[in-house]
Amino acid sequence: MTQTKGTKETRKSYPGTIETAGKDSARTDLFSAHDPDTEPETFIPPSGFRRGMGWLPDRPDFRDYHERTPEIRELLDSDERLKREIKKRPSLAKTYDLPPLSRRIDAESLPASVDLREYCSPVEDQGGLGSCTAHAGVGLIEYYERRAFGRHLDASRLFLYKVTRNLMKLRGDTGAYLRTTMGAMVLFGVPPESYWPYTDDASSFDREPSAFCYAFAQNYQTIKYFRHDPAGASPKDVLHSLKTYLAKGFPFIFGFSVYNSIEQAETDGRIPFPSPRERLEGGHAVMAVGYDDKLEITNKFSKEKTKGALLIRNSWGTSWGDHGYGWLPYDYVLRGLAEDFWSILKKEWLDTSAFAE
Repeated sequence: MTQTKGTKETRKSYPGTIETAGKDSARTDLFSAHDPDTEPETFIPPSGFRRGMGWLPDRPDFRDYHERTPEIRELLDSDERLKREIKKRPSLAKTYDLPPLSRRIDAESLPASVDLREYCSPVEDQGGLGSCTAHAGVGLIEYYERRAFGRHLDASRLFLYKVTRNLMKLRGDTGAYLRTTMGAMVLFGVPPESYWPYTDDASSFDREPSAFCYAFAQNYQTIKYFRHDPAGASPKDVLHSLKTYLAKGFPFIFGFSVYNSIEQAETDGRIPFPSPRERLEGGHAVMAVGYDDKLEITNKFSKEKTKGALLIRNSWGTSWGDHGYGWLPYDYVLRGLAEDFWSILKKEWLDTSAFAE
């Protein structure tokens, strides 16, 4: 147990969280009060909140599926999708030799912004648990079900977090890998939330789900998952791939390094690129549902400004950011602070007209 200095409030300490420093009611703007030109070199912007995180970075594996893997190409280039591509580019009719999806639109032809929020399920709150990977994964499933079939699937985040850690042979609130989260989803499925409700209570979150919760596995076994940043991919190519998939209606999940300047994103969701003097707080996984090439974000401490950002669906409740959504600068991708980008595909989703190009 940890006690916040200067208050009588006692909070449980969870792995992968940012702990509250000081009384919430006394917080104003922790950054505007400090001038980097007059502060000593050792000054680190304070962290004034605690949030659940839990992403464990996972390096690329040559066995990972990617968009050039035959199983993925087969889904992306089904007969109906090929017909739509050929209608737009008749020269392809003779060969059916399409480049990978990420190479079908050059940078100049991509839209300046994309926003897929209308197809997303309601934003959830992971509380004090390091279950962000499960929240991100469930968000993907719910997105595709809503977009493809117009139905809301409220899937159990706690179940997915638990079975992922079972695969990792871990107990407790350890956080998780995104790759293993995707694997657990396909292997075990995800039951509705009503059968295994979410809780971040330390005494009950780690219970083993009932046998009935595993009965939904067959609904997920045809899902394929693949990585956007395989070994050897350049950050510039990865960013182009990510934007192309978003423009085609395909969201993805990923992890990024969290620094304490994220505090300034509490009210508008605009996460700044960190200053070299900031403190690394942990890793967090989110779902990307759009982008904006013109969006500018300024770090209030370092004054560094970035242009262009990914639109993210967070799992810190609707009181955070823009009703639970936020913006992460492209520089996180280009400068190595965001990685582990994953998408999922399922033939039943792609066969609908919802993803017509």
